Amino acid sequence: MNIEVANRLQQLRKEKGYSQEQLAEALGISRQAVSKWERAESSPDTDNLICLAKLYGVSLDSLLSTEDSIEEIKEQQIQEKINDESKEEEESKIVTSLHLTITLSIVISYFTFSTIYHIWHPLWIIFLFIPILSSLVEAITKRNPHHFAYPVLVTAAYLYFSFTFNIWHPLWVLFITIPVYYSICDIFKKEHDE
Repeated sequence: MNIEVANRLQQLRKEKGYSQEQLAEALGISRQAVSKWERAESSPDTDNLICLAKLYGVSLDSLLSTEDSIEEIKEQQIQEKINDESKEEEESKIVTSLHLTITLSIVISYFTFSTIYHIWHPLWIIFLFIPILSSLVEAITKRNPHHFAYPVLVTAAYLYFSFTFNIWHPLWVLFITIPVYYSICDIFKKEHDE
């Protein structure tokens, strides 16, 4: 979104005495969505633009008017796309290097401790931490807990405690937490998307 329009949206909201929370509630959206509009990180859809114009008592034309030429608007859009792509590429490089670091660290740790302490079994469970830690990095960078390999974490915990304390039977209850985790993730995602 054009920064000029974003600033106008913020100015009109303040003139009408709405907080971001109040405006979000009036439109049936999240406060984060309003905040993104006002920082020019995203644009309201057509329905929300119509509601905003009516709420503020202005025409759509005056709400969206800008002094930028078509070429300037296109250039802005191209620049935003380039910035987004370079940001994604940079994040991807960081995530890839973290995945590699995690994998190498765990493999080296396994062979080192197994050789020194002669505990090849059940130390192999630490290999499950490769997808656990890698998916944790991905879940954090994408801000989506669905990407976290929670079932693998449950499996690692189950195997560790079962081998260590020989309590296989009651620990199967841990697996019931998997659908609970994803249900909570779905609730979180719906709230975040609004």
